[in-house]
Amino acid sequence: MDAPFVASDEPVGLRSVSTVPAGRLVWPVIVTLLIAAYAVLASFLVLPGNVDVSWLLTIGERVLDGERLSVDIIEVNPAFSIWLYLPFVLLERLTGLPAEFWVSAGVAALAIASVWYSARIVARSDQTLKPHIWMVPAAVFFVLFLFPVDFGQREQIAVIMLLPWLALFSARDRTIDFDAGSLAERIVAGVGAGIFVMIKPPYSVLALALPALVVALRRRSLHPLFTAENVIGAILTLAYLAALAVFMQPFFTDVMPLLRQVYLPMRMSTVDVLMLWQVTMFVAMTVATLAMAYPGGPDRHAGIMLLAGAAYIPAFVIMGKGWTYQAIPFLTLGVLALMLQYSRLRPFRSLPLPVKAGAALGLFSIVLLTALQQGLAYTQPRRNLDAATAAIVRAVDHPTMISIASQLQFSNPLTRMAGGRFVGRQQSGWMINDAAILMAIEPDPEVRQALADLRQKYTASIADELAAKRPDIIIDDGTTGPRPPVLLNLKDQPTVPSLHDAPAIAQVLRNYRLLHQSPSVTVFIRADIADRG
Repeated sequence: MDAPFVASDEPVGLRSVSTVPAGRLVWPVIVTLLIAAYAVLASFLVLPGNVDVSWLLTIGERVLDGERLSVDIIEVNPAFSIWLYLPFVLLERLTGLPAEFWVSAGVAALAIASVWYSARIVARSDQTLKPHIWMVPAAVFFVLFLFPVDFGQREQIAVIMLLPWLALFSARDRTIDFDAGSLAERIVAGVGAGIFVMIKPPYSVLALALPALVVALRRRSLHPLFTAENVIGAILTLAYLAALAVFMQPFFTDVMPLLRQVYLPMRMSTVDVLMLWQVTMFVAMTVATLAMAYPGGPDRHAGIMLLAGAAYIPAFVIMGKGWTYQAIPFLTLGVLALMLQYSRLRPFRSLPLPVKAGAALGLFSIVLLTALQQGLAYTQPRRNLDAATAAIVRAVDHPTMISIASQLQFSNPLTRMAGGRFVGRQQSGWMINDAAILMAIEPDPEVRQALADLRQKYTASIADELAAKRPDIIIDDGTTGPRPPVLLNLKDQPTVPSLHDAPAIAQVLRNYRLLHQSPSVTVFIRADIADRG
């Protein structure tokens, strides 16, 4: 990176984005609003609802109705993941507009506010960025809708919340005494950093710790570690963890053992994760950024983005799932680092060969990632979900629903699209499916027996719940059947038995009729409702 401080021709902090002539702000504002409109319309009207977001909205509805987390309804993530989406559910109840609309509009508004606020902080500390106002709408697009399939995910919101902290930290690093930002900016950055960590504790801590540690070591000072915003974020996080320990005991006593036994072991090997395209894409972005900085170090702003992004990769590797939404933080920060480094380029013809190669690789990485993600969003078939929704709506109004599928899949978007009410304690039969896979590859007989006991316990629990609640609709896997939730790279993939073949579940399903089936989802309807139709 650069030296700790580089003098400029004018005093730092006297000018900002707000001093840019109004005429020059018109087109960035218009483009930003067009990007936001595209994201809102596409995510709400065109693309199918994200399964994880739909599930968290469903939990939010039930929590507002008085049900207890980790008791009446089980979620594998701590409480903050649910709290994050409660405002959208409240807005649905207040306005009558779907929570999905409020997610689309709310995330778009939050992204615009965060990017412009962060740009103001950075531009005030670095006047050389002022001519590159094109980066603001570009950053809004990459933060907001680079990953349409995963729009609204917690990781996306986490990145949006972290940007003011990164901007302020970068601005501080341009001063001799590491002092920058107003009181309001420090509070906003601190709250954002706290939310970023609370969304995914403890995996996200490194994304803040690594930049702070690197700068502290370079400056030989502890000041970068104990800024006001760091203290605010730490206080919020510690208060949240204390609230979990005191008020959310069932999560630790009932949910955590299940996660340790089934969810956490279901992971790819470290080598396999490091070979995934998400990691190699970030490596390419890093190489391109460093090459563009030849023969010196990267731009200070870009360097901090890279440090924060690289520090999130261990979390991706430890989780070992390989799901793209879990890579959103480091891929988004990688793109932003490339953009910031591009702003430092001189006319292309005068650049050294390594810099030209880096610029070409960086541009190729951004274009490829954008094209792949946008293409994936619009080529995924939605017709199966729409057909299943239509079948349910024709058969029954506002049905009660439970999923016995091997994964979260379509059950919650389907519930919400059909105007139903999800009444299952578990989101699906995922733990039974995962336990069967782990049993097939586990060499220790004691562990295999423990997994068999877990399968039996949860199969009986779901069967009892089905018999007691008699939901109108039961959601199951489609004709493709259950499959491993992660790419295990086994020579012989274990055959996973379907939950509907378990005797206790099969007994319950005798009182149901097949309503709809496709490769991705099967819908059963209670026989007495079918007979009335």
